[in-house]
Amino acid sequence: MKASYWIILIIVTSALAFAVGRNTAQQATPNSDRVIDSKSTSNDKESSLEAKNTLSVNHNAADKLLSNLSESSPSSMEDIVAEVGELLAAIEKNPRQAKPILKLVALLEALSTEELLALAPLFENSDEFQRNQLYQIMTAQLIEKAPEQALAFAQRYNPMPDFPNYSVFIKAQIAEKRPDLGFEYLNQMLEFAHEDIDLSANSTLLNVLAKADLPQLIDTLEMFKDMGVSLKNSLTSIGFELETSEEHLNLFNELRRLDDMSILKSAIIDWVKIDPTALFERLNQIEDIAERENLEQTAFYFWMSDSPEDAANHFLANASNEVKTLKDIMRAWPNKRADDALAWISEQSNIDTNRFKIDFLKKLSYSEPEVVQSHLADINLNDDEKIDFYRNLYNSFKSKSSKEAEQFLNTLSFKDEILDVAAENENSGNNRIAKINQAFNKYFDFKYKKAFALALGDNGAYAYFYVVNKPSQHEANQLALSQCEQYRYKHNVSNKCEIYAEGDVRMFNLVP
Repeated sequence: MKASYWIILIIVTSALAFAVGRNTAQQATPNSDRVIDSKSTSNDKESSLEAKNTLSVNHNAADKLLSNLSESSPSSMEDIVAEVGELLAAIEKNPRQAKPILKLVALLEALSTEELLALAPLFENSDEFQRNQLYQIMTAQLIEKAPEQALAFAQRYNPMPDFPNYSVFIKAQIAEKRPDLGFEYLNQMLEFAHEDIDLSANSTLLNVLAKADLPQLIDTLEMFKDMGVSLKNSLTSIGFELETSEEHLNLFNELRRLDDMSILKSAIIDWVKIDPTALFERLNQIEDIAERENLEQTAFYFWMSDSPEDAANHFLANASNEVKTLKDIMRAWPNKRADDALAWISEQSNIDTNRFKIDFLKKLSYSEPEVVQSHLADINLNDDEKIDFYRNLYNSFKSKSSKEAEQFLNTLSFKDEILDVAAENENSGNNRIAKINQAFNKYFDFKYKKAFALALGDNGAYAYFYVVNKPSQHEANQLALSQCEQYRYKHNVSNKCEIYAEGDVRMFNLVP
């Protein structure tokens, strides 16, 4: 599919967002909280494929429209400049109208490379909105017609000066058209000092090159590694578009040449959703016990996130230590599927199901107090446990709504005891919050696709990890969660990691 169709979609979407945002900005509350479902990113792959298929079905209609529009295109450069100016003004006046955008694309598509390059300087003094629209479309045209000139053009007429990875994004688009140019860009980086090379910022380009010629990419990355360059986070979504287990197996085998755990973990995140049986069969073949267990732990977490019942049955059936495995399963069970977790644990035999339910609901009380309250009848608490359990639940309600916390407290016959214990623990809880906020303040200074994952355990324990400047929010979330889980296990934090912040938006409040 031509880049023009994608750029049309991007520009129309951006224009609509600009228009809607401008019309609704005064209605927004500056300090209002947003609630975002961090699990929604799990559908990124399906949504992307659906959008791609829709464009594929309709691109013939777009061809016809562009063809019809181009019939009336001006012939002289003077006419071209005048027509482009009129279309840009029309787009700025009504960003929601697609026809002037389509007509502008058709007009530019009919121009030669030389004419496009001659046209660009003539609009350098236009206002920012018009300049951005024009140069984005022109960059897309050059990627199609003369990819070897597209990067220099984009760097000179950068329509996205606040986007730090803009050049990398353009390089990736060019590499899809001309992989040889993509490898040339990558090889040019070998001339830099190793401390000036950030391969993680080039992950989009690397993923494109992996599809074009994976063995050549691995050979090149080995040269970077020999220079002392970190490969961490450089291929975070390399398996995102693979569809078969065999493709994932080939990818995994090839990537093992790099001997880099972060890259291998990125490769198995999507494989475990397609064919977990094949994945674990392959992992069982790894002779290095530490490496095998590390990768199995990552696969375990992501399989539990995607299909908890299937994953739980598999791991329990193959467990050498059932009690430890059950604890790991309940810690990793997705919070949004609490009903399924309680039903599953009830089906297990020869264990204290009540104890596992208590531990699971206690963990859940941090983020889903309403769910825990609805399942209080499913557990039996002794007198020593009640105060601690209900105090956690009360604090969680309080972090969301003082009114709901008071309503919950009034249902208890031991209200005063809850308040006394809550006061005693407030100081230690505040100390933990202060440290987490200190880390979050550093994270907050970064821009663009980023995520902060956090695990809150009992007795003041916690673990966190954040990532920034990733190609997509989905990748940022996945990587932050994966790394956070490693720290959680290392420091014995009882509750699993959750996305505490997507971008600058906090997903839940911290309570003492």
